[in-house]
Amino acid sequence: MTGRDRTSHGAEATRTLRGHREITELAAVFLAAGLVHLFTSAIGHVEQGSYALIVLSGLLVVGDLVRARRKRRSTTTDDAVPPPRHRGGTGPTAPPGGSVEDVAPLPLWRLRVSMKDTPGRLAQLAARLAALGGDIRTVHVHPTCDGVVDELLLHVPEGVTATELTEAAGEAGGERAGAVRADVRELDDVPTRSLDQATNLVEGTAELVDVLRGLLGRIEVRWSEEPADGPAESFTEDALRVSAPGGGVLRLRRDGAAFTPAEFARSRAMASLAAACRTRIPAEVRHVTVAGHPLMLRRADRHDLEPVLEFHRRCSEPTRHQRYFDTPTDSASLRRRLESGLERTLVVLTRSDGIVAVGNLSLEEDEAELALMVRDDWQRRGIGSMLCAHLVAEAESAHVRSVRALTQAHNTVIARTLRATDFGLVGAAEPGEWLWSRTTSDAVAADSPVLTSSGGQDGTGETGRR
Repeated sequence: MTGRDRTSHGAEATRTLRGHREITELAAVFLAAGLVHLFTSAIGHVEQGSYALIVLSGLLVVGDLVRARRKRRSTTTDDAVPPPRHRGGTGPTAPPGGSVEDVAPLPLWRLRVSMKDTPGRLAQLAARLAALGGDIRTVHVHPTCDGVVDELLLHVPEGVTATELTEAAGEAGGERAGAVRADVRELDDVPTRSLDQATNLVEGTAELVDVLRGLLGRIEVRWSEEPADGPAESFTEDALRVSAPGGGVLRLRRDGAAFTPAEFARSRAMASLAAACRTRIPAEVRHVTVAGHPLMLRRADRHDLEPVLEFHRRCSEPTRHQRYFDTPTDSASLRRRLESGLERTLVVLTRSDGIVAVGNLSLEEDEAELALMVRDDWQRRGIGSMLCAHLVAEAESAHVRSVRALTQAHNTVIARTLRATDFGLVGAAEPGEWLWSRTTSDAVAADSPVLTSSGGQDGTGETGRR
């Protein structure tokens, strides 16, 4: 049969089907008319026929109203029920009449879990995460001595907790699972992320500790002197040890999945790059003018230990106490601040009088603590406000979410300085102490107008205990 014959045959079949449908509909009309005639004839011979018709119509109306009400209630219930946790797609679904951009992005999590390197393990893990509504975006498999460490970045619905994710990993045969919230920038592949972190080191926008956290996730970092015996750098599944660029060693620990040889190699490479940057790239010197005095502002390192010690000797005992409370200020503690890489230290200098102010920023994952001290003979010239603004800008560049400061309750002058830099009083850490905090913002920049302040209203600028 040709194509034309098939088309003709199909058209003839369609016409035949329409003819049967028309005959059926006509028969239904005749049937309905006969039933109505029969019904009305029967009602007409009964005395209560009219009343029966009225009652029947009322029942029909009531029944229709009940049906409409149930339908409306069912629709309202369906609208109130949240969507299922499982998502079949790879992105948020747009609401009716809206766009995908109107939907809030789902939380992004980083899951690390140690697994046996056997076929099907990863599929089991994916199935368990899918049951929670997980949408896996990237997977990296890191070989270890006795298995692998699977690292996954995945979107999950709001309400899914880290405990649920680690339990799902355990049900899939995983061990030492750890789940933390992740940033969308972590969706880059490992080589791209490593190059970005290396660029940050070279440009001076990140310290080694920031870079290591960007590569390894949420880790605990401690600084110590170089070991008297044994290598400065070492690797186990529970801890890494790499050389600090300012001297000493950094000890890294992480809850959950074990460290891998590849992570150790990347950490060592970043530590070597950070040390090379300190040697070959001079510290940026910013020239500022405060109350008519030309000053220089830059980061301090271990080569500034003696000038920083001299600065502390020239500060009075009350000034040092307002800054450090009861914390010692000996050579060892100051050296740790300059060498550990866990803090950023800024110094303000004059050409003829050395260091006149020192500020510290202690970084703790997504939070930082600010502290500063101005030498007695340079107080009330706006230096504290200028230094505080720069420390906040340093916190911005470290991508922390908030900055806090600790002061003594009677130090009302530094309270004015903190308020001028958008800090708010959040409570009392201990009796006689005030705790201040502010969230970071891209609006805070190093060239803030505070830098050229001509006032002398910021006072001593002593904050902190650390």
